[in-house]
Amino acid sequence: MPLTCISVDESFPAAHYTNPHLSPAGTLHGHNWKVKVTVCKAGVSAWVVDAVKLREVVRDLIDPLKFSLMVPEQDARAWLGPNGLKEAIEESLGIKVRIAVIPYPIVSAETIAHFIYRHVRDELSGIDCIKVEVEESPGEIATFDDCVPT
Repeated sequence: MPLTCISVDESFPAAHYTNPHLSPAGTLHGHNWKVKVTVCKAGVSAWVVDAVKLREVVRDLIDPLKFSLMVPEQDARAWLGPNGLKEAIEESLGIKVRIAVIPYPIVSAETIAHFIYRHVRDELSGIDCIKVEVEESPGEIATFDDCVPT
C-alpha cells in the first residue's frame, strides 16, 4: 500500500564513545549528528501530522542531547555518581560537562535512531509508520523504521 509521508530534519552536536573492542571509534569523539524523522499514513492523505508538532516532538528529545556527552546507561553511574568522572573533570579542569544518558548498552547511530523512533512513536498518534535516519558522519547513516514495504 502506498504511504503519504512528511519529514523534518534536525541536527545536534554531541560526543560519544563506543565499545573499543567493536571499533577504533571506541575513543571519545564528537559528531554533528543529523536526524531525519519521517512519519506516514497509509494511502492518500491530505494531512499526516502538523509539521510544527513533529518538529517540536523531535526537538524536545534532541535538545537535551545538544553539546552533551552521550553515555550508555550502564556507564551512567561512573559519570554521574558521587566522585564520578563528570565531577572530577569539572573540578579539576573547570570544564562544564553535560551528560545525556542513552538507555542502551552502546551509543551508536543505530541506537540513537531507535531512541528517537521510540520517542516519536510514544508522542504522536494516528501515524501508520515512522522512519528515523541518523547520520553521524557524512555518508554514514543508520535507519530504524517500522514501514512495511508492499
